[in-house]
Parts: sequence; structure tokens; C-alpha cells
Amino acid sequence: KGYGGGGGGGGKGKGKGKGRLSGAPEQKVWIGNLPEDLKWKDLQTTIDESGIKSAWVEVFGGKNVGTGAVVFKTAEDALEAVAKLNGTVIGGQAVVFDTWVPKPKEEGDEDAPQETSQDAPPPVPVA
Repeated sequence: KGYGGGGGGGGKGKGKGKGRLSGAPEQKVWIGNLPEDLKWKDLQTTIDESGIKSAWVEVFGGKNVGTGAVVFKTAEDALEAVAKLNGTVIGGQAVVFDTWVPKPKEEGDEDAPQETSQDAPPPVPVA
């Protein structure tokens, strides 16, 4: 009891929605104009065939369909990938490889609960 039992991975990282897209922003590359039916494995093959080894590849769906991200082992590999692969034709489309720019909003989101809890008391007296 309590061991094994097909937990499906134990829920590690569940609900985060980030997959393994972790790493310094300098090691990440944003990719745009991807064919909608492109699979991550096909993108990984294209990148690896260029001679630059990717550490993690993700193709986004939903509202971000047509975009993806790649994490490289070093910032140098990421810069080389942008220089070498930008404009590469995949599935009949010239794709855009660009440096990863983190959203400044993410930093604000971490502080948001504190600000919200501080802002919460004023509405109470009004009610």
C-alpha cells in the first residue's frame, strides 16, 4: 500500500503549465511562424541537424499555436541557433528564431498576492 500503483508520474510539476522550459532566459530561444501541425520532435530534429544540440523543445498550441521555444545548454548555443536558424524553412514556412525576452509581468505576478492582500482591507469597510 502506498507504493507504485500507476500514479501516472506522481503529479510532479502538475498544474505549472511550464513543462521543462526552465533555464536562464539567455539559454532560451523563441520560435514563430511554425506550421500549425508541426510536432516538437520534428522541430528538435531540424535544430539538431544544424549541429546545435537542444536541451528541451516545445511547440505551443491553443492561443499560442504556431510558436515554440527551445532551451539550449548554453547562452552561446542559443545565440548561435538564432543566427544560424532564423529564416529556416520548415513545412514550407520561413520560421523566426529570436532571443527569449521574459515578460516583465511575471515578476509582478509573484508580488501580486502581497499587494492584493494589502489592498483587500479597504473594500471591507465600504461594505
